[in-house]
Amino acid sequence: MIALARAELLKLRSTRTALGLFIVILVVTLLPLILIVSLLPPDWLETDGVTGFLNTASALVPLVLLVFGVLGMTNEYRHGTITYAYLVTPRRWQVMVMKLIIYALVGMATMLLAVVLVYVVIRIGGAIRGIDIDATGGSTWGDYARQIVVAGLITTFGVALGALFRAQVITVAAALIWALFIENIIGLIKPAVGAWLPFIVFNQVSAGQMPGDGADGAFTSEMLTRPQAFLVSIAYIAIVSVAAVFISLRRDVT
Repeated sequence: MIALARAELLKLRSTRTALGLFIVILVVTLLPLILIVSLLPPDWLETDGVTGFLNTASALVPLVLLVFGVLGMTNEYRHGTITYAYLVTPRRWQVMVMKLIIYALVGMATMLLAVVLVYVVIRIGGAIRGIDIDATGGSTWGDYARQIVVAGLITTFGVALGALFRAQVITVAAALIWALFIENIIGLIKPAVGAWLPFIVFNQVSAGQMPGDGADGAFTSEMLTRPQAFLVSIAYIAIVSVAAVFISLRRDVT
């Protein structure tokens, strides 16, 4: 398993996918934030802060990581490197498990780096302009910790989807359309059903309401609790991964 881990890390270091991920994360987080902190009126920054942007960025970064996970797996089939992995490790489930672990760690590390960089930029920008900017956007450290965990979960889900469907462009497009549009529509029409859909479940891990949360302590019955959402998200990843391994045993990967 150690050799498998080293092989996965070597693939990440030697391909442009990981570098592209880092560049995209910088573009969607730091560049807009620098413009906001530099150009917007001090009164707005001191009152509303950058909460809206932080909420948007926290939603965009996991989607980037989802695409990263899909590309990380589909590139293996596209370039034929998965053949060598299966020849060295004939037990294909071990290859899948190691990929899930490595990509989960990379996803969490990427989200952590994004959080740290955003915090640093806000602090430095506020100091330069001589204003006090809320660097947390109203979030607690627990909220950030959950966002980091969800980033790892979504990255591994992308890997599982890529392993199951293989077709790179179709999988990326379908996953984004499903996450951004279809699930939201279903959630609006049938909240009880939408609460169990994968990306809404992931969102509930980080932002889901708990009993006693909120000003009035209300709890929406359709929503899952965070522990429930976490277990369901793990189940989604496991089911898709097992299906991918099962199907790969009957596929020619040469």
